[in-house]
Amino acid sequence: MTFSRTLVLAMFASLNLLVNTSSTAQKPDSDISKKEQGKSSLAAYEKYIDVHNEAHLKEFMDLISIPSISSIPSHKTDIDKAAAWLVNKLKTIGMTTAQTIPTDGNPVVYGCWDKAPGKPTVLIYAHYDVQPVKESEWVNPPFTPKVMEGKLFGRGASDDKSGVMITIWAVEAMLHTDGKLPVNVKFIFDGEEEKGSPNFKNFIHRNATLLKADFALNADGSQYSETTPEILMSLRGAAILEFNIKTANTDAHSGMFGGKTPNAAVIMSQIIASFYTKEGNVAVEGFYDKVVPATSAEKEMLKKIPYNKLDDMKLLGTTAEAGDTSYLPLERVWYRPTLEIVGMQSGYTAAEGHANIIPGNAMARITCRLVNNQSGKEIIDLIVKHINKNCPVGASVTYKFDTGYASPIKFPVNTKAFTYVSDALVKIYGKQPLQIGAGFSTGPLIDIKETLGVYPYSLGFEQPDEKWHAANEFFRLSSIRKGQLIYCYYLQHVADEESKLKKTE
Repeated sequence: MTFSRTLVLAMFASLNLLVNTSSTAQKPDSDISKKEQGKSSLAAYEKYIDVHNEAHLKEFMDLISIPSISSIPSHKTDIDKAAAWLVNKLKTIGMTTAQTIPTDGNPVVYGCWDKAPGKPTVLIYAHYDVQPVKESEWVNPPFTPKVMEGKLFGRGASDDKSGVMITIWAVEAMLHTDGKLPVNVKFIFDGEEEKGSPNFKNFIHRNATLLKADFALNADGSQYSETTPEILMSLRGAAILEFNIKTANTDAHSGMFGGKTPNAAVIMSQIIASFYTKEGNVAVEGFYDKVVPATSAEKEMLKKIPYNKLDDMKLLGTTAEAGDTSYLPLERVWYRPTLEIVGMQSGYTAAEGHANIIPGNAMARITCRLVNNQSGKEIIDLIVKHINKNCPVGASVTYKFDTGYASPIKFPVNTKAFTYVSDALVKIYGKQPLQIGAGFSTGPLIDIKETLGVYPYSLGFEQPDEKWHAANEFFRLSSIRKGQLIYCYYLQHVADEESKLKKTE
């Protein structure tokens, strides 16, 4: 869809950002571009961002239109197309290096600007692959992005092509304004995050020297709201499993065979019911054995988070909360593991018609969200043991395993890396960020920490209501500008603070 320059500029101008907007009264270029100690002011970057917002929005829509779905093999050509698109973009903004690096699966896009000798290096992680879609559930086609009411709708608009493009544009603004960056920057854009990043660990091990950095950021992150920032302090891990129950070689006529023939759908339902206690906990033996309870500091942090269960219920259209009520809702999401049924299939499931059959097969898919020192493989082994124990005579079970386990991770607050991120958020939002946990997984973060020795603190601008992984995903246009300003400030702030520390050594 094509937008007029007037419409897009008006759209951006109407957004209420928590940024000093005195620079909108444009000063002569000679005044704005004055350097202090060889660097520009935030206002100069702001000017570049505003002048180029229309072109950037078009670029964003171009990238979103590529259906880079990593979990469906037929979209491999789209993955490669998106990777090539990003390499070309990195080249056009002046990165020293821009290339794809092959893995045993989808390629990682790598970009580097390394012309600041003696300065720190910042590694920025994001992912360019997206979740599958059910097109019938979308108001607008998911890969035909559209702007409506200050929001850009399309699959991946929020999770995580926003993180990819905001970081690129921020570096672009600094390079085009100053002709250089205050620090060295390396980008790694993952092509398999939405399928658990099964090849990322091997990739980062093989390229540890290339990716060496002093600080790391995860652009696949979020903010609490348009006016309240956050810093992610913990992530749950993930493990997935698919299993199939077979009771017959074919579906059977329910009138001829009902009453004496095992029903795969019923047996599957009984096994799934056996996974849970009446309190809402997981009944699989050993599931909680390695879970460490939330610390007193984490429980105090929970009390500072504004939470109203009605907000979630309104967002999702639910009428009740689930889970063990002896734990707070956010405690259950951040610090307790889960076992969720994410898909089931058996018998006749077409939208119309009714088949009087006894299903001979049934399938279910499981996702477990794991905490602290739980192991994905150990948990899957426990679930398999539980299923085998509860599978009755007359039924057989087979499994489809995925070895791309995502580990849980916690981030310390007492580091300068944390402080630099916090300072950047305070600069633009005008308030201290909340320290939160999250129930989802970003597997590569622990690989970055374990291999490169740096914590990848999250600095992304998705918001919780933007329908990640669901139909009608969107991203707020206001976050595009705000995110770029924060990244520009962060990179300059790191350079300034690290320079001061060097002088005192």
